[in-house]
Amino acid sequence: MIARIAPILLTGLLSLSASSLAMAQPPAPARLTVMTYNVENFFDANDDPRMPNGSSNEVINTPAWVDAKAAAVARVIQRFDFGQGPDVLVLTEVESQASLDAIKDQLKDKGAAYKTAILIDADPNRPAPKPDQRGIKVAILSKLSLAAGVKPQTFPVDLTKSANCKSRDGSPGTTRDLLQVDLTLPDGKILTVFGGHLPSGGNPRACREIAAQTIANIAAKLPASHVVVAAGDFNFNCAPQERQGLATAFKGWVLPSQLDNACRGSGSQFYWREKTWSYLDVITQKATGASEAWAIEPKTFRTVLTDEEQLQWDERDQVMRPKAFRFNAETGKGSGTADHWPIAIDLVQANR
Repeated sequence: MIARIAPILLTGLLSLSASSLAMAQPPAPARLTVMTYNVENFFDANDDPRMPNGSSNEVINTPAWVDAKAAAVARVIQRFDFGQGPDVLVLTEVESQASLDAIKDQLKDKGAAYKTAILIDADPNRPAPKPDQRGIKVAILSKLSLAAGVKPQTFPVDLTKSANCKSRDGSPGTTRDLLQVDLTLPDGKILTVFGGHLPSGGNPRACREIAAQTIANIAAKLPASHVVVAAGDFNFNCAPQERQGLATAFKGWVLPSQLDNACRGSGSQFYWREKTWSYLDVITQKATGASEAWAIEPKTFRTVLTDEEQLQWDERDQVMRPKAFRFNAETGKGSGTADHWPIAIDLVQANR
């Protein structure tokens, strides 16, 4: 009898010990994922009468092209984080709500998890500072709900501040408006997300610095109770002066160390002319205030590669680089996804 009771007692003690140990352990911190993805000229199938047409302006695609492109982009998004997709997603180079809806509709369950889908139109004919004259914009998808009583808004980037930031015809320079969306975190705090697509590398560095500083200036006026993150295609390449410009504009913000790779290692896009990689795409966080309660974890910064169509072997440069999307009208099939690889990082709640 004693021989039978001993194993039972031992099992009970072990179960009790395990249960006590589990109760003693603090709960795992809440964790969210943030991704940014340049989806490369995602124009819809409708003609915007406000926009000029042509290779350097608005492009009118076929419905079949839009569907195929949306499916390719959605695969990359959906497969992230073991099929969960990111919690917050900043998309750049999206023309319209129709373009954004096309992506969302290709996600699992028609993107139902992404209860927040924001793209704000910009009038190309407004007074300076005008928005991008191709019509591409920044959009945000999120599984988090919009913060109560706070409407998403956009901010123009005033490139007239610099005489160097001009269009080819000498008129004041243009770039994409910045998008601000306020979301509700699981603990009720407000997460303010700035989505940006800063002036391209064809513009002087000063133009990107103006845009980056605009984000920082707007963020500085927010209540300390906001968790603040900025993400998008910031277009600062890996040259030392470019990286210094990025760091100076976002002084007091957290920038993952990979962004300062001095043209070594990987990136989100490959410059074939200079044979260098750069993380043109950026995720950064204002380090003060409530951002101490929800902080990006730099070690989780990563390039998002979830689909073989993102990859293309470049025989000339002997490098695997992003595969731009191409559509075969005869077969009705597309290949590739976009000319940038997405990047992502985790946003982690501090232990309570």
